[in-house]
Amino acid sequence: MPIPFREVISHPDLPARFPDAEMIERYLGAGSPAGELIYLGLGETWTQVAPGLVSALAGPLPSHSHGYIVSQYGLPRLQRTLRSYIASSHRLPSGLEAGRDFEVAVTSGGTRNAMFDFARLLQSEPSLGLIAESGVTPVLISTLPGWSYESVVDALGYRSRYLPLWQDNGYQPSTKEFDELLDSVIADPGQKPAIIAINAQHNPTGVNWRPDTVRHMIRRALEAGAAVLIDDAYYGVHDPGVTPTSALRILLEELQGAPPEAHRRWLAVRSLGKQFHCSGWGIGAATAHPDTLDALVNTVLLTRSFATAVPLQEAMADWLEDPAAERYREEKNQEFAAKRAEVSELVRTRLGYPPDAIHVGDCTAFLCVRLPFPAHRGGEHLAEFLEECLNKTGVLMGVDRTIADRSGEGAHEPICFRIYLGPPQEVLTEAVTRLATAGYTYRL
Repeated sequence: MPIPFREVISHPDLPARFPDAEMIERYLGAGSPAGELIYLGLGETWTQVAPGLVSALAGPLPSHSHGYIVSQYGLPRLQRTLRSYIASSHRLPSGLEAGRDFEVAVTSGGTRNAMFDFARLLQSEPSLGLIAESGVTPVLISTLPGWSYESVVDALGYRSRYLPLWQDNGYQPSTKEFDELLDSVIADPGQKPAIIAINAQHNPTGVNWRPDTVRHMIRRALEAGAAVLIDDAYYGVHDPGVTPTSALRILLEELQGAPPEAHRRWLAVRSLGKQFHCSGWGIGAATAHPDTLDALVNTVLLTRSFATAVPLQEAMADWLEDPAAERYREEKNQEFAAKRAEVSELVRTRLGYPPDAIHVGDCTAFLCVRLPFPAHRGGEHLAEFLEECLNKTGVLMGVDRTIADRSGEGAHEPICFRIYLGPPQEVLTEAVTRLATAGYTYRL
């Protein structure tokens, strides 16, 4: 089924600030010269939403779901369901008690908003101990490549620092380099380590971080007095047989011996849109210490919004209580594993990529392949390369941000295409075929 890009991503009469939207508008405006657009950059298909979830939304909903719910924690029924779902799916120890050690709220405007509210709360709540002195900049540490946390927090006065992930280490974080980065922030009188972001099912490399690495990063964050932000956007998306590292479980274990104030300085967000292909719903879970979550939803969130999207929350509660939801997730994970294998083989055989230029991973919904050498010039040249490729093939892929220089001697880490594996296999095969036909092989 053709995707109505004009309806979901492009509007010719309004300014487009998203670079991909600008390129797509130009391509559509030119009459799609290389065929129907295949968009593999953003993690979205617009076509793969769980049918059972759609049926739940289409079914008769209680009349109260169309009005305000006077609970900033979300629809009470869904909140109760998520409280159990988070505890079971993250394998939380039975000794941990909801309402005492953690609490869960529904996010009805996307997990991005929850992150923003958490960063605001850390700045405004004296009991959390993270209000920086005058002239001291709060720092968020995340990874490159990685999701753009700076787009959420930098406007609040945070500075972002980055831990590099290297292909020769399988894109696993190096605890040594993490310690060096954190220690450099601690040693700088003008900076304060404020937030450590943990994305254990890593977007976009598809790597499941090792539990001992996650434990080390969390332990160091707690020692440094920093808050921990756990981003579990793709926790439920992984190959069959893979046990996703539960950063939430590790954090709650490490907190048992931590100072009292550390118990409140954390937030874990879990997207449901990624595993059920309904990102536009904005429905997920925010887990935190009960006092922190109270402040987040009843103070910070309340300054801008009541709980919203209540019909969607009602449908999500129906869906999560249905055993079909877990069957759907397992089936989709089997599909992702098959696509990882099939697309990596196509890239190798049809585009001439050597094995070391393809990073497969075993979680999330992405496959990373190294850009051909001419695109490595970066900057405007990279944007030009992507648009040229789009115009000649009709295929638009994402690009991983990366640390440019590892050694100070020009040892550049390769930049990678990020191929979203959500579309049907035939669409992915068509994309690779078009690239091969147009000559976009590994050695152009």
